[in-house]
Amino acid sequence: MTYSQIILIIINLSGGLALLLFAMFYINNALQKAAGEKFRTVLTSFASSKTRGVFSGIFLTSLNQSSTATMFLSMGLVGAGLLSFGQFMAVSLGASIGSTVTGQLVAFKLADYSLAIVAAGYALSFFTKGKKISQLGDVIFAFGILFFAMKLMSDGLFPLSGHPVFLDFIERAHSPFIGIAAGVLITVIMQSSGAVAGMVIALASSNVLDLNQAVYMMLGSQLGTCATVILASFKLPRTQKRTIIWQILQHVLAIIFVFPFLEIIKAGASDGAWFVFIKWVTKTFFLSENIARQVAVSHTLVAVFAAVIMIPLLKYFEKFIFILYPFKNQEIAFGTVYIDSKNIEKNTDKALELTKLEIRRTGEFVLDMLNSSVKAFKTNRINFAQNVSSKSFKIEILAKEIAPYIAKTGQRKLNPQQSEREIELLSVLSSFGEIAEIIDRNLMYIAKKKIGGYLKFSDDGLEDIARIHAVVYDNSAKVLTAFTSDDKPLALEAANAKASVRILATQLRQKHIARLHANLKESIETSVLHMDVLDQYERINSIMSNIGSLIAGGE
Repeated sequence: MTYSQIILIIINLSGGLALLLFAMFYINNALQKAAGEKFRTVLTSFASSKTRGVFSGIFLTSLNQSSTATMFLSMGLVGAGLLSFGQFMAVSLGASIGSTVTGQLVAFKLADYSLAIVAAGYALSFFTKGKKISQLGDVIFAFGILFFAMKLMSDGLFPLSGHPVFLDFIERAHSPFIGIAAGVLITVIMQSSGAVAGMVIALASSNVLDLNQAVYMMLGSQLGTCATVILASFKLPRTQKRTIIWQILQHVLAIIFVFPFLEIIKAGASDGAWFVFIKWVTKTFFLSENIARQVAVSHTLVAVFAAVIMIPLLKYFEKFIFILYPFKNQEIAFGTVYIDSKNIEKNTDKALELTKLEIRRTGEFVLDMLNSSVKAFKTNRINFAQNVSSKSFKIEILAKEIAPYIAKTGQRKLNPQQSEREIELLSVLSSFGEIAEIIDRNLMYIAKKKIGGYLKFSDDGLEDIARIHAVVYDNSAKVLTAFTSDDKPLALEAANAKASVRILATQLRQKHIARLHANLKESIETSVLHMDVLDQYERINSIMSNIGSLIAGGE
């Protein structure tokens, strides 16, 4: 092999790997833009049982092509008390299965059509007006890049398969321990088990790796995915650290389950039982003896068999992990703390008063969201905006528990004063929920759009946003104080602030238009976003002022 051939192999391998990683991250980002907000809803709404949790994990990871992304999302929900540890365990098993979808897609012989797929994706993304179709085009474009990267690596590495020195090295590295360790190491470096799966399949397709070695590396790649979450776990609360323990245990057990069938238990003259089984499954169900498909099938079946074995035992694993890392009082699940259905029967006035305390607590979470919202416009970290959005789930949980409690209270015979208080409490609760939704779906959407588009507000523009935010936050704090203490004069003051904030918003819009007339580049690029932010803060203040009017009554 000449020096130029070695250089060409290195270029093809490094270039192919770079394109493969780019495609994986591009797919994840494109899907996050299309349905990122819905991913949390899928987990919190559909992971109610073990089986549904597994399928939720499969579904999300198949879409976002990143088990790590699914795990970080799930861990965040566990930390917020929106997902139980038992539910997380099931989702994690599903995520391991979902992460094998990349290998199955790669095993289809689509590499020869990769550039056609790239062209089709590009056309959909750039020549269509519909947002959803354009986002679908981004995903197709990224998959085309992924298949092209596979072809680049496979074709580039083919000359290596017959080189004596390389063959001698491969023969020495035939141990399952070495193969699994190599898979772990490469995944830790590449930070993507899907990308490693693509690379291993490319190496196997080029006859650089045989089936045994490819399977060993795939096993190691699953364990290697834990590295990222382990590194991020040091400052996490106890609830989330426990999820790390489960992920490590889950992947180690998956390897232990299949390991005896790799070398110890034989099903032929030399092949381990697992390899004989994989070849049979691939030939019987896929009508293929292609090594790429065999590697992909093995990758999927390891995860599936591990899930099937572990699902019935999850409650025992959960108890074991709690023994290993005990529960502490600060880990009490999130929910209401004041209301109790027994109070309704005993004393209606007390039930309404406890409801008020719970709604005040909800208002405190809304104020926290509002306070954090402006910071999302000052940073380029999209995860900050996502964290602010995630707080809306706490408000949603409280509202779902408080509203039925108020309704149940109202079923009793109430006097006119109690009926008036019931209506006021429901109205305030609804208003707090509306504000949380504005911050989550509107303000944080704008922040993510700004960050995703690499845009920047002008210094004056950002100062104006901070100014209206400060006024709205102060007025909102007055409303919450007035609600807590039944302070009607303070409530009236907050109600009267609606007009002054409307005037301020108009003045700030005029300032923004002046910057546009001055051709300030940053203001031109963010004009729509800037005006929308002002609108949303004015809208929040209007809702808060209406609460103030309600509390003030006839004053």
